[in-house]
Amino acid sequence: MDHHPRILDNYLHTKHFLQLVNVPVFGKPFLYMKNHKAACTTVLATLMDNLIKLRGDGGETIDMTSVHTPPKSLLLTGPRGLTMAHVMEALADRQVFKFTVVREPVARTVSSFSDKIVKGEKQKAKLMRHLNRPVDDEITLSQFLDIMAHDEAARDIDRHWRSQRKEVSYDFINYDFVGDMADLNGALGLVVKTLFDVGQPVVQDTRRSLGHKSASAEMIEAMTPTDRRNIETAFGEDFDMYEDVRHRLARAA
Repeated sequence: MDHHPRILDNYLHTKHFLQLVNVPVFGKPFLYMKNHKAACTTVLATLMDNLIKLRGDGGETIDMTSVHTPPKSLLLTGPRGLTMAHVMEALADRQVFKFTVVREPVARTVSSFSDKIVKGEKQKAKLMRHLNRPVDDEITLSQFLDIMAHDEAARDIDRHWRSQRKEVSYDFINYDFVGDMADLNGALGLVVKTLFDVGQPVVQDTRRSLGHKSASAEMIEAMTPTDRRNIETAFGEDFDMYEDVRHRLARAA
């Protein structure tokens, strides 16, 4: 029987886990755990930009396609670029800088609804099929949050709203740095300085450069007390993790 690393208990399957891991082809070794709806496109674009500059040939362009499927000449990710043995070795190697970025749970959950449900993306279709409802049925934020609070299988349907604590294996990976999306420039500034010895880090903010943003601020303002309780019920462990991250960052400041 194949060895089953405990870290895989956090994921639906091995492919799911490997698709979140990103390691460089050259330069200082690092391992970035991608966390959907926590500035992952900005993080990846910034890493790719600095790797291109480090190599010095400017051979790749950065756009939404390349960020979502990084060229193998820069980053290795997913089962086509990585094996479990490779990843487990990197996780155990103290020379590998391991990092991720997390997001305040209310903001992340509402952003996932705004971006993936309201716009009728494939994620909505998967959720509606799970609920045995027509794919084109409308679903409100309050309904979505009630489902998240009471349907564990629905919480696991898509990684854009799935528990961050599970997605980044917060309790399994000995991270060198966990950044807060609320201070993304500060977080990525530290990462870039650490990995690329850059005096003035440049962050590739894809919300501006590639038009990648969702409109969720008004939805958050309109949330009811029941909505907030439902998020806390659904993602209580994420709230605990986020507070732990904030306290660690405050102590390090």
